[in-house]
Amino acid sequence: MPKIVDKEAKKMEILNAAMQVFAHKGVVKTKIIDIATTAGVGKGTIYEYFRSKEEIFTSAYTYFSKTMESMVQEALSKEDDPLKQLELILTISLDAFVHIGEEFADIMMEFWAEGIRNKNQDILDVINLKGVYSNYRKMIQKILKKGIEKGVFKPMDTKSTASVLIGALDGVMLQWIMDRKAINLRKVSVVLLDSFIEGIRKRE
Repeated sequence: MPKIVDKEAKKMEILNAAMQVFAHKGVVKTKIIDIATTAGVGKGTIYEYFRSKEEIFTSAYTYFSKTMESMVQEALSKEDDPLKQLELILTISLDAFVHIGEEFADIMMEFWAEGIRNKNQDILDVINLKGVYSNYRKMIQKILKKGIEKGVFKPMDTKSTASVLIGALDGVMLQWIMDRKAINLRKVSVVLLDSFIEGIRKRE
């Protein structure tokens, strides 16, 4: 009987192998044959699942983004307290960022820098920061508006306030990428949340 191949499992194996090679050689210097060798498959098998190494990275990034967004949305649906919802967004985002590992963060930065250098819109469209920021702004705005309605938060410009929180979170992550030893993401997230909440909490 012919061997039954779990296509999704095989695709994930290739993605994991690709991330290893990208981390070791860099995205630019990596060749499809390098990924095939690490994955223990033929070069032709790679092309059965992906058209290029760029598409491989795109799939890995998309998988990470959707997984993180699903985790956040699921957690928020189980919590009604605006204060705890803000805490969930920060902790889950940072935990997911750390969970993907230092290597993937480096690969992501290199891939994005390559797009900037070569003005490659296809690459820039993959790491769609505009879309990511927009989704997070809407998510946080919704929480802030609910907090205002409940009398937990003081009246504010929710869009600007959400942008400030995202900017702070983004800055912390960037610092961590540049110097892991200097930044403890868990401790910084606590300070960030406490400072942010203190600024928007409604006083009696």
